[in-house]
Amino acid sequence: MKSNRLLIILFTLFAGAMLAIGRFYDHRLEVYGVNLTIILSSIYSIILICIFLLIKKSELTFSKILQYSFFSIAILSNLVLWIFYDFNEYGLIKFLNFILITIPISVIISERFSRKDAKTLIWVLFGISFMLLSISLINISSLAENRSGVLGGGPIILSRWLCLGAIISFFHPKLKKYRIILFPLFIIVALFTGSRGPIASILITMTLYFFLNFRKLFWRFIVLLSLLISLVFITGFHNQLLEVKTVSRVFMNVQDGGGGKSTSGRTILFQTSIDEIIEYPLGVGFGNWEVYSKDRSTLSLKKLFYPHNLLLEILCEMGFVTSIIFILYVVFILLNTIIKLKNNVGLNILFYTFAFLLLNSMISGDLSDARLLFVVLSLLSIKEIRNVNNL
Repeated sequence: MKSNRLLIILFTLFAGAMLAIGRFYDHRLEVYGVNLTIILSSIYSIILICIFLLIKKSELTFSKILQYSFFSIAILSNLVLWIFYDFNEYGLIKFLNFILITIPISVIISERFSRKDAKTLIWVLFGISFMLLSISLINISSLAENRSGVLGGGPIILSRWLCLGAIISFFHPKLKKYRIILFPLFIIVALFTGSRGPIASILITMTLYFFLNFRKLFWRFIVLLSLLISLVFITGFHNQLLEVKTVSRVFMNVQDGGGGKSTSGRTILFQTSIDEIIEYPLGVGFGNWEVYSKDRSTLSLKKLFYPHNLLLEILCEMGFVTSIIFILYVVFILLNTIIKLKNNVGLNILFYTFAFLLLNSMISGDLSDARLLFVVLSLLSIKEIRNVNNL
């Protein structure tokens, strides 16, 4: 029915907006005294309810069983853990974002989305990335001086969206003729955010792409890389970039020989997480990672409230049972995708987007920041996409 199709399109647009904002309410997004998140969240909620009412039956697949099991156990275990370990504002906000944004969008994609709907969502995500790129270019002088985001988001979130735009522009067939401009432009502006995690993740993702397509791309890659490096050094562009305060921060650890503040900070996060997993194997509940850490004073001083690693966060806050289901879910989707990856353009876009988001979630951000990862996992579970060669 046309009305159902229109409803899905509207959902896709407003779901994209909610994924971009990442929360139901954000006091920073006000225009002339009107909070935009209240309007967007209200419309999104109405559309969400309407679509859920349309779901009359569900075809249960193994990927759905794993997905729904993870979501259900995460919610139930957290509510039980909060009874024993209490909760705080950060944990409550993270939990609400998870059950109101991440879970509903992921479930509707799994239950109602077709190949055409997935295609629309990818364009919506690219549209958001391109909009953020445009705003960033307008404010490039500000980005060069101070680490900042746009539209209420922080620099890491901005960098993540810019790198997402780079991935889509590189792999989408309809953007192929523009990628020689768009891809480096997204990456360069992402460097201006001063955020290392997304840059490191996209470098590893593109290395993975090169490795999996070695024979086909080897000579082309060598020629293009040689030309690019020559151009960067001959023009002196690399020196100009490193003189920019925010860009130089991205390469801070390389310049310090790997012994910078970031490296020591990651060591603290990892050790704290391991200690907490050993002491609380069943988890401590959303938002309590820092509260029940052995070195809480140091973490509070450094404003570290989560381990900056999604797997460690799930292990610490939701327990090993939930973590095992999460790992099984990710591995199952990964293996099923790799099997059908060859010569499938639609899967290529989603697979490398998934690779980027998964890698990024292991070195920066928390559960709320990983919302796009769960969305892409749902897209990869759509049979129609795996069985058709193009989006």
